[in-house]
Amino acid sequence: MQLLIVKDEAEFGQTAARLVCEFLAQKPESTLVFPTGNTPLSMYEELVAQFASEKVSFSRATLVELDDYYGIALQDPRNLFAWLQNIFLRQVDFRPVRLFRFNTEAEDAAAEAARMESILQAHGGIDLLVLGLGPNGHIGFNEPGSELLGATRVVNLTHESLISNARYWGEIDNVPSQGFTLGLNVLRKAAKTILLVNGSHKAGILKQMVEGPITDLLPATYLREMPNVLVLANAAAASLLSRKPSLLNEHD
Repeated sequence: MQLLIVKDEAEFGQTAARLVCEFLAQKPESTLVFPTGNTPLSMYEELVAQFASEKVSFSRATLVELDDYYGIALQDPRNLFAWLQNIFLRQVDFRPVRLFRFNTEAEDAAAEAARMESILQAHGGIDLLVLGLGPNGHIGFNEPGSELLGATRVVNLTHESLISNARYWGEIDNVPSQGFTLGLNVLRKAAKTILLVNGSHKAGILKQMVEGPITDLLPATYLREMPNVLVLANAAAASLLSRKPSLLNEHD
């Protein structure tokens, strides 16, 4: 695992976008999995700018959704894929036939989860996985207690996740209680993984993720056992790391 620390929000977004662009330059037909939320916003802004400057294209890439709420309409304002479309996808040149989302209205959740796993398998798995770090250490919607070999599925969101998501939707009662997520057994096989961690409010959980024991109680710790993982953090998020200098660009 590598740790790369940058100074501020601007450098954070620029660096994340640069890493994505470099990966696509090497493999334009990559299968991508990207996160939602506040953390990747500066990355998406920079990727849109890079696309507008004709420095990157997504026309040969495939994108598979990481996670979404379950039990809401596809056009619900809370739908995470719809959010990603508005923020990023519609502003670049992804081909619609290469965008795969969870059907948040699916009557058979297990069949829908299996469909998404089969799509990934058909595309040879994940080439580039970009993740955010949840306040309780979740990645995707793989909450504490998730097994490393866990499949894509519907999960019950923890109270901590509901509180965290409430800032997007006004209050906790507006947050759906369940969500689809790609399972850890899929995520762990990604050819390259970038974990984005931004802000002082993530400093404590990043310290646990990097320096604490590897445990299913903090699923992000599993990243330390995965190949080709880069943690990109700004200075505020990395402020509590006691082994910061020795970890910089170190392969575990």
